[in-house]
Amino acid sequence: MNRSREQVLAAVERIAPLVRETAAESERLGRIVPEVIEAMHDERLLRLWMPRSMGDDELSIPYTLEVYEAVSRLDGAAGWTVMIGGGAGLFAGFLPEHTAREVFGPREAVVAGSGAPTGRGRPVDGGIEVQGRWRFASGAPHATWFTATCVVEDGRDPPRVRAFAVPRDAVHVIEAWDVSGLRATGSHDFTVDGCFVPDDRTFTLFDEPAREPGPLYRFPFDLNAALAFGAVALGIAGHTLEAFRALARTKRPKGSEALLAERPDARIRYAEAEALVGAARAFFYEAAHASWDAVVEGRALTAEARARTRLASVHAASSGARAAQLLYEAAGTSALFASSDLGRCWRDANALTQNAGASASVALEGVGAELLQSGDSSGPA
Repeated sequence: MNRSREQVLAAVERIAPLVRETAAESERLGRIVPEVIEAMHDERLLRLWMPRSMGDDELSIPYTLEVYEAVSRLDGAAGWTVMIGGGAGLFAGFLPEHTAREVFGPREAVVAGSGAPTGRGRPVDGGIEVQGRWRFASGAPHATWFTATCVVEDGRDPPRVRAFAVPRDAVHVIEAWDVSGLRATGSHDFTVDGCFVPDDRTFTLFDEPAREPGPLYRFPFDLNAALAFGAVALGIAGHTLEAFRALARTKRPKGSEALLAERPDARIRYAEAEALVGAARAFFYEAAHASWDAVVEGRALTAEARARTRLASVHAASSGARAAQLLYEAAGTSALFASSDLGRCWRDANALTQNAGASASVALEGVGAELLQSGDSSGPA
């Protein structure tokens, strides 16, 4: 299909009213409501990274980040769902073509899963027999296939780690995602118990080249994931600013004749939040474009460039959470309620920073060490 950036963003606009109208219900249910998933299928938003050879978009990373941000500005959990579902199409570029079409070919194809190697694979004739439990499979309620990672017990040193794909009927979903933020992502646990996985349903993103030749499938996977989280964070931050503006223009705090928007403290906090989000967004897209351009042009990413991209991604998440905290405090009790858009943004922004891929406490020491050694503070290399 190979849609342009503008065409995909127009698709987001078409589902916007439905996403906004159902966001509170999705959060209450702990899953994106079925009519929104259907709308995402209709607009092919869960196929963004499936290959052009399959008739799909294979959208560039910078354009995809704008899509993730746009959906997340409507609702954080919906944006996360598109990020996980649309991003999983990347795996189609690493699987054998017939397997990629089996998994990703149907209109309703959605893959959920986990990259943590918490399963075991026992080699058998023609494949591996897999057993294990995995956590945080976002999109589990509507997934048609699951991917996971296991340690193959074949006596190699170091052990061989392999990802695999299994159909939904091969897994048992455990509804363990009882959380406060990003609740509607349905990021449940799942188990696989002694399932035979043929070799042509196994793959790796790290030790073998992709089958598909495009730069999307050559971009470092760790940076890919970090940027995706950052884009969702920026979308939630944009929604936070919108929600506070709407509240501040109508709310008169108790004991005050002035609107919240007329109070000096609210104005100061809002200005600080705008600066946090705007600066983080500029740094984020500068780093994303620089890294993508290097891969497209066939240049190896330097350690410094990788560190800056990681830093920009984590900074987007932490800045979004800081902005949400400023505005949550300024909003008073209005943000406490489950029905509050601002309250949901605050919950989602803080939940996102708990993910290791978006956590400043996990990333910043390593990033700082690299930049102190090689960085010159002049911008992305």
